[in-house]
Amino acid sequence: MNRAQAYLAKTLPVAPSALDEIEEPPSVETGSGAPIADTISGFLGRYLACEPHQLTVLALWVVYTWCFERFSTATYLSIRSPESESGKSLCLELLELLCDSPWLAAGADPRTIANQLLSSETRIKAEEDFVYRPPYTILLDDCHHALHGSDRQPLIAILNSGAHASGRYTRYRTEYRVFGPKAFAGNAPLPRSLASRCLPIVLHRRKPTDAISRLRFAGPPPDDAAGLLESVADWVEANADALAQVADEPPAGIPPGLSPHEQNCAEPLLHIADLIGGSWPERARTAISAVFSLAESALAVQLLFDIRACFLVRDNPEYLATRDLLATLTNLEYRAWSAWPLNSGRRLGALLHPFGIISRDLRRGSEKIFKGYLLQDFQDTFERYLPALALRCATEFLSATPSESEFPQFGVACRVVAD
Repeated sequence: MNRAQAYLAKTLPVAPSALDEIEEPPSVETGSGAPIADTISGFLGRYLACEPHQLTVLALWVVYTWCFERFSTATYLSIRSPESESGKSLCLELLELLCDSPWLAAGADPRTIANQLLSSETRIKAEEDFVYRPPYTILLDDCHHALHGSDRQPLIAILNSGAHASGRYTRYRTEYRVFGPKAFAGNAPLPRSLASRCLPIVLHRRKPTDAISRLRFAGPPPDDAAGLLESVADWVEANADALAQVADEPPAGIPPGLSPHEQNCAEPLLHIADLIGGSWPERARTAISAVFSLAESALAVQLLFDIRACFLVRDNPEYLATRDLLATLTNLEYRAWSAWPLNSGRRLGALLHPFGIISRDLRRGSEKIFKGYLLQDFQDTFERYLPALALRCATEFLSATPSESEFPQFGVACRVVAD
C-alpha cells in the first residue's frame, strides 16, 4: 500500500480491502505529468473563484506536497483576501482533499500548533537517520488568532525554521525537524518574516456570473479527487530519479525581481513544472510573477478600504492630514501598516500613486503648510475598487480605531496651496 492508498484508507468511506478494487490509473511515464496537472487545476477551478495564475500555482503546490522531501527549500502559501467570504477556508479544504497526508487546523492556538509540529515524530535522534512521517502538509486556517497573539513568537520561529531542509528548531536541548509544505489562511497579513517565505494567493468573492460548484461536505469526497491522489503519487514515484537530479540545481529562467526568500519558495514549483512538461514550464514562470503582482495590488486595495473608513468615521471631511491618516492606519493591529512608523508618508504615497492619488500642500487659515489628502481625489477610485464595501465594514474599522478624542479635530476650512 503506497502513500496515496494509505491516505485513501483514512479518508474514503470504504474498507481498506476495497482499495484494491479502485480502477488503476494508466501507467505514468517520466515527463507526462501535464494531463495530471491540468486535471488538478480544473478540479480546483470548479470550486474556487480565482485567477488562472493562482490555479497554476495551487496545482503545482499539490504535486509538491507529494515530493517535498526531495528539495532543500520549502514552499509556503499565504492565502488571503481583501474581504471576507472569498473562499480562503474552502481553498484549504480542497487542498486537504488533494495534498499528501494533510493536517488541517482552524483557529488553533499557538501551543496546539507547536505541539503538532514538535512531536515525537519530528524529533531528531543522534543514533538514527531522520525519516519523515505524516502528517506532511500543514494547513492552518484562521491563523491570525495564533500568529498575532502575545505568545506568537515561538510559533513563528518554528515556522520560519521549517523553510529549509537543514533548518532545526531546538527546545529543551532537543532538536526537531519541521521542514515541509505549509499553507496559511486568515483575515490578517502574516508576520513579515513568515510572509517573505510564502507564495501569495489572493482570493476574491465570486461574481454572480461565475459558474462555481458547491463543495458538499456530507458524504464521500468527489470521485475525481480519489483518482487524482493515485495519479499524482504514481507520477512522483515514476519521476523520483529525475526529481533527485534537479533538486540541488537552480531552475533556469527564474522570474526576475524576486527576493532571495521568494526565489527559494518558487524553485521547487519551477522544477516540478519543468518535469511536468508541455506548457507548464512557461505557465509556472508567468504565474509566479503574476501572483506576486496580484498580491501587491490586493494590498493597495486593502489600503483604500482603510482610508475610506478613516474618512467615514469623521463624517467625510474635505481632507485628512497625512500625519493624522497615518496615526489611524498604524493603530490597525492586523494590517501590514501597523508596523509603519508615523513618518511613513512616502510609503503611503507609493501605494496610492498607481491610482493617480497624490498628497497636496494644504493650509488652514494662517497656519503652516502641511501635507494631506483631499476626499475628492479618492472618490473615483473608491467607486471603482470599493463598491458598497466600505460602508458595510466601517464598524469593524471603528472597533480597532482609537476613540475620536485621541485625534485632533479639524474643520473643513482648508485650501490647497498652489505650487
